[in-house]
Amino acid sequence: MRYVDPRFQKAVLKRLEALGHGIFYLILRIAGQPGAYALLIPVVLIYVIAGRRIHRLTSPYLRRRFPKHNLVKRRRDTFRIVHSFGQILVDRAWLGLNRSARLHCSLDGWDTILGLIGQRKGLVLLTAHVGNWQVALAHLKDLPVPVHALMHYEEEVVAKHYFDLRGESCPFRIIKTDGFLGGVVETTAAIQRGEVVTIMGDRLAGGSSATVRFLDSQVRFPAGVYRLAAATGAPIAVLLAAKTGRQSYHLRVWDVFHPSYRDRKHREADLTAWTSRFSKALEAYVTKFPYQWYNFYDFWDQ
Repeated sequence: MRYVDPRFQKAVLKRLEALGHGIFYLILRIAGQPGAYALLIPVVLIYVIAGRRIHRLTSPYLRRRFPKHNLVKRRRDTFRIVHSFGQILVDRAWLGLNRSARLHCSLDGWDTILGLIGQRKGLVLLTAHVGNWQVALAHLKDLPVPVHALMHYEEEVVAKHYFDLRGESCPFRIIKTDGFLGGVVETTAAIQRGEVVTIMGDRLAGGSSATVRFLDSQVRFPAGVYRLAAATGAPIAVLLAAKTGRQSYHLRVWDVFHPSYRDRKHREADLTAWTSRFSKALEAYVTKFPYQWYNFYDFWDQ
């Protein structure tokens, strides 16, 4: 069997991915969002029928979210969640390529956020890989203080952010997780200035964690954000976005709490309790929007 250099394979796959995005960008310029949505259906259908890997990636979540679904229903579930994710990518590209494009967004909890900012302790907006989080951040630009996003950001990534496609400045300030100390210094400084920082709470990529129940199974969630809030005195608001129509999104504050340790003896128990509050908010979200949590790996096998 002929040996194929993995680097060559990776380069080819990257070129194919770029070609696929380029085709969708072309369709978006010619036929707009409806045209790209129409192309998305057969593309996702072929991907789900012909591919095996996507079923392995989505199965850990789908079998817990829909434990009574048989194989046929599970295939339908896979199609729906991949199709939903595809629509998010189309919306993001459409928003970036068409300066007149608008995604209508309502926010349930705006006064709550303003009230928390008014406490002048900074604010952590805890979010997740749900809906279109970039839409959420774009609609926070009217807050009275700067908004920062602690995130993994690559300028050369194939699936461009909408502000990269527009070639304009980002509506929020990016704190890179691959920066000095994982961005903790910049994040802490922003909070101490009374500003807003958004942090994803559903991906464990190292650091401290807490084990809680999620969809009737034990799982580890990152706990560093709660340590940060407890150390700075900043409140936490769980803010999650959901796609509700072709051009509409809804943001909602699902929970608000103020992490503060009772004493040194109960630190770990306090961390677990705060992590559990986020877990319960995310579980309530996926109960209502089961196909909008884009978790394409075995979240429970960590």
